[in-house]
Amino acid sequence: MNVTDQHIYSKYSVVFKMATVILAVAAFANTARAASFDITAFGARANDESDDTKAVLAALDACREAGGGTVLVPAGTFIISRQKAESPILALCSNLTLRGEGAASILKFDPKVNQSNFWRMLGSSEGEVRNITIRDLHLDGSNTYPKYVKGKTPEQCHGIYFRTVKGLSENITIKDCLIENFCGDGIGISLGSRNVTIRDVTLRNFIRQGIQLAGREEDGNYLVTGCRDLEHSITPGGSTIHVEHADGTKNIQIIANRCRNSILAGGVNGLIIRDNVVNGRIEGNGNRNILLQGNIIRGTDSPRPLIQFGYASNLIIRDNILIHASADKTNEEKTKRIGIYVWGASRYRPEPSHDVMIRDNFIQSGDTSVSLNGVNGADVRGNRTDHSNKAGQSVSLKRTENVTTDSE
Repeated sequence: MNVTDQHIYSKYSVVFKMATVILAVAAFANTARAASFDITAFGARANDESDDTKAVLAALDACREAGGGTVLVPAGTFIISRQKAESPILALCSNLTLRGEGAASILKFDPKVNQSNFWRMLGSSEGEVRNITIRDLHLDGSNTYPKYVKGKTPEQCHGIYFRTVKGLSENITIKDCLIENFCGDGIGISLGSRNVTIRDVTLRNFIRQGIQLAGREEDGNYLVTGCRDLEHSITPGGSTIHVEHADGTKNIQIIANRCRNSILAGGVNGLIIRDNVVNGRIEGNGNRNILLQGNIIRGTDSPRPLIQFGYASNLIIRDNILIHASADKTNEEKTKRIGIYVWGASRYRPEPSHDVMIRDNFIQSGDTSVSLNGVNGADVRGNRTDHSNKAGQSVSLKRTENVTTDSE
């Protein structure tokens, strides 16, 4: 072997050794992530009245110490209760998959939840957590209240709750779960949350909201898709999907969900509400850069507009089907109904809604198909209207400027 050959061999030997080390580190990391922790191995017992909280926490702690992995909840019912003042009770770590075996894997609140408040089952505490998946689980909040009563119903008892005032929860996926019987929210995503996907989640019997989203300007990139709420045996007090306390939260997509209640959203910069079936209405205030497209909205007995947005900028409403309920209503009540209502420039805020497009919708309403009040800049054309009140009008304009319409 000559000098040149020795140099080449030495060079590639070093590269080979470095590659070997990298592969070994990667293999170790993959092994750590692949570690599995069955909660029954830590003392959890299914289908009895014993409290399994400490056993589940022990499994989560072991996963945390291993640098991540899978915590398995096998089939059976496991009781979770508040231990001290923690929020949430089961704080999740980075690089974690919390997985059940489907609807038979149940984490259920102790019935004592109905006697107090601020029980949050799963989520993040302060600090930074990343890369969390919650899947194939059945969460039961054990609520016994038939409806919301102010001052009596404990409205802060949630199923999944991510909120970090001084931290970050990033890359969160919640999928294929059944979440029911919570007197608070089924799922709450709030401050310090980024890159959140909620997919194929089934909800039932939430007293506050089914899925609630919030955040600051630096938060966002939320996707809610394929979710639905089942028929309720209690009276829900809120929406199926609800965005509030959002202060410029960016990029929220609500796509292809089936909602027995409304979708409400406010304070979002970059909002897409598309291809949903809603039994109620779609409403929001203070949003920017909004697309509502391809939704089917069937109104309830409420006379409120089926789509209503205030203080909106860059709003597109197109290709939606809006149908007002009319059963058991007098002619006078029917005529009060509006399909789409966009407003602004009120005594509370002087700025109008602006840059609005309302095109190619089918609107069945009692009195007015489209009503604009306090809007500067709008294009309202190509909408097909059907009024139960023969004296109804397609477009109503009040305090508007720069509006183009094909209505007679």
